[in-house]
Amino acid sequence: MKTTNQPPLVLTVCLLVTSVSLGSRGAQSALERPCIWVCPADRAGILAKIEQQPWAKAYYDGLIERLRDPIEKHRADPDAYLRGMPFDWEKEKPGQTPPFTYTRHIVTGSEGVVAHPNLDNATRGEMADARKLIRYLQTAVDCGVAYYLTEEESYAQCATDILNAFIKGVIQMELSPWQGRGGWLFPDDGFREVRDIGQDVPMIYDFAASFIRKGGRPYDLGAKAKIEFPQLEAQRVFRTYADLTVHYGHTGSNHSVLAAPNLVQNALAFEDETQRNQYLRYYLSESTEHQDALDRIAALYKNEGDIWPETSQYSNAVSEITTRLMFILTKFDPSFHLGQRYPNIPLALPKWRTMKYPNGEIVRFGDGHRHGGISLSACEIAYALGKLDGVKKLTDQFGPLLNTAIAEGRYERGGLFTLLWGCENIEGENKTLTPARTDTMSHVGLYLQRNLSPTGNLDDGLMCFVEGGHCVHGHAEGMNIELYGKGQVLGVDNGRGSYAVDIHENYSRLFAAHNTVIVNGYSRSEGGWVNLGINTVQLVIMEPLPTKEAVSPLYSFSRTSFVDDKGDGAEAVQERTLSLVRTSDTTGYYIDIFRSKSKLPNEYHDYLYHNIGDKLSFLNTDMPLHADAMRYQANAQGEWRQNSIFRHPGWHFFEAVESSDVYDSDVQAIFSMEKLGDRPCTMKLFIPGGEGREYTKVLAPATFEVPAAYKGKPTPTLVMRQTGAAWDTPFVVVYEPYADAPNAGSVRSVEKITQDGIFKGLTIVSTIGGKTIRQVVISQSSHTTFDDPALGLHFRGGFAIVTVDGDGHLQDLYLGDGEVLSFKGTTVEKVLGDQFAAYLGLAGPKPEVSTNGKVLVTMANGEKLSVE
Repeated sequence: MKTTNQPPLVLTVCLLVTSVSLGSRGAQSALERPCIWVCPADRAGILAKIEQQPWAKAYYDGLIERLRDPIEKHRADPDAYLRGMPFDWEKEKPGQTPPFTYTRHIVTGSEGVVAHPNLDNATRGEMADARKLIRYLQTAVDCGVAYYLTEEESYAQCATDILNAFIKGVIQMELSPWQGRGGWLFPDDGFREVRDIGQDVPMIYDFAASFIRKGGRPYDLGAKAKIEFPQLEAQRVFRTYADLTVHYGHTGSNHSVLAAPNLVQNALAFEDETQRNQYLRYYLSESTEHQDALDRIAALYKNEGDIWPETSQYSNAVSEITTRLMFILTKFDPSFHLGQRYPNIPLALPKWRTMKYPNGEIVRFGDGHRHGGISLSACEIAYALGKLDGVKKLTDQFGPLLNTAIAEGRYERGGLFTLLWGCENIEGENKTLTPARTDTMSHVGLYLQRNLSPTGNLDDGLMCFVEGGHCVHGHAEGMNIELYGKGQVLGVDNGRGSYAVDIHENYSRLFAAHNTVIVNGYSRSEGGWVNLGINTVQLVIMEPLPTKEAVSPLYSFSRTSFVDDKGDGAEAVQERTLSLVRTSDTTGYYIDIFRSKSKLPNEYHDYLYHNIGDKLSFLNTDMPLHADAMRYQANAQGEWRQNSIFRHPGWHFFEAVESSDVYDSDVQAIFSMEKLGDRPCTMKLFIPGGEGREYTKVLAPATFEVPAAYKGKPTPTLVMRQTGAAWDTPFVVVYEPYADAPNAGSVRSVEKITQDGIFKGLTIVSTIGGKTIRQVVISQSSHTTFDDPALGLHFRGGFAIVTVDGDGHLQDLYLGDGEVLSFKGTTVEKVLGDQFAAYLGLAGPKPEVSTNGKVLVTMANGEKLSVE
């Protein structure tokens, strides 16, 4: 490598001279190359980084080392080296490079009809040739980068030879016409081809172009000699790949963004300026029937903090890829100012780091994964974009974030784009993230509550969420919840495995795989993306509102609603109140109140709850169970068409089905987890009874991305059936996670409170550190009054908790939603505020009052406190 004494990297731009119709980049017969990822003026700064920054030198050394073997093999015998590419030698013609083999995933359908699936589920054998070709192209890209940095022509020769062999092989192949979706090499999956292959090919050319222009000639397999570089054929290949994105993709999902690097990088490889400008417009502003342009993508990031409206990995990928392309194009032509125009796209990158459980796993819905979240390397590109385009909002956001991650050992700088684009120094003081008590993802109706413990122990943290809504890669889940306890997500969403298979299409995607309520055995999706459309969960009220300050250190709640009206067999409205209650630094529980009613006659409702573990046991000795194998099999053989018609609601996958007869009394049950870490763990359920109830335990299919002990194991699941409406007598469950012995929990009893046959709340007795507390929880419609003279309790509002000690002395009042809460002469009363909430704690020497409005507190001794 040639050394230099140039100063540290300064992000520079290759400026050209005269203006053209697209931006301010100059017109010329040929661009000075490279110009896509870097330009010649950048080289000195990158070399300075390599000399001065250990992380940059480490990546550079690794690059050169991994090229050592292919360069030696290529130099020794270029013909033999190139013959390792997956050519179809049976089709070789004299004096010509043969075409490549095709890569297909063949699935035989009914009556021998061959389907045309994509390659997501292709076998290793089916993908072997594709992987081999991809490795060659990646080697060529690496060689191009190495040539740019070292100016050693052995790298350029290898890159040019691979590029020539690829062009000569692929140009002989017919572009698949199948539904406009096929490619050259992947006849059934052109979308996969442009991502895995198409976007790399122009990069090889961009880095090798200066070598070719100086007279560099590729070795050709057909001619057995060096030839002139096939420029016209190369341009045809770039144009074809760009066209696969512009004219043969599909809109309205992440597909347009995942294919966009192929469009942009191939467009920038065009030597014809008019064509180059036109295809860049296809990316920037001219959407087609098959490709959404950037301005349309950006419209979905309307507000700062908005994210791409899909599931985790897809949402992240859209922001990451778009941020990278914004950097590339702003660097190519500074007049684009894409960082200034669309800052909300990179500002979406950090969102998923706030949607994590205490153990670092992320909330899961739809096809989302349990692991993942923020890409710090993408954040570094966002920071570089801020520097490049003068967007202080970006540097202020990502500088501290990156420096904190580096200081905490969560991020090591490195990688190709960091080497090429990363700033010498990142500015911004370290700032540790303190996640908000509540958060939201409104596009899927997700409302999250968390309560981290002062102990700092992940096992003592509590977190839950309710969610339901339609998006690309979303599931038909109704109003679904997940619950966390003792260091793990215990109440789980099924997740997803392989696409297109029976269990994914007819279980994982459907209501039965979620912690929800199925109405009349019918609940389903209709319309929308692949016919999985459902309504979105709506927020009724929440305390604290997403990302706002909580009034209580101990309590929070959300009330949400959902309309289950797809098809014509459910016709239901639902409401779910989910509350997180902390009772000490190490104990707490969840309250779930689910109301559901249908306008159809003979209605019935099934409440489902899945929990990882070894088994579900009912503790009621007078509630025998009997085998009930056919209970959920009505639609087991229903019609199924991939991505179109499903076997709703999906519960025909349940096995080992055992049901009770009608049982009206209270029920207790435990999910046992003997293999979860070094201590057994339990999730205990307290279920107030109701007329017409039946209880069933089943083994549901294995949940994806769970602790190793439960990987591939069935998921114990509870199903409660209410014959008739479940509204005045809703499904109510208190969930308490705890470790050690099965009876080691703190909750001792749960009793329901009713008035005139209508459920009003619960009385929950717990033992904490040897001391008893009693908590009265009232949950009713807002602006409704509840009076219990025997308790000395008066409440007007929607949700409240009153806590007393074993002697009946008041410990605290929590008015989560309401106007006045009074207990034995102590009153919290609203004076000012829209959505009003307040907390009065009396455990310490002085009253603790917090509120989100103006409150008047009247103590039992008559003392009045006005607090705002």
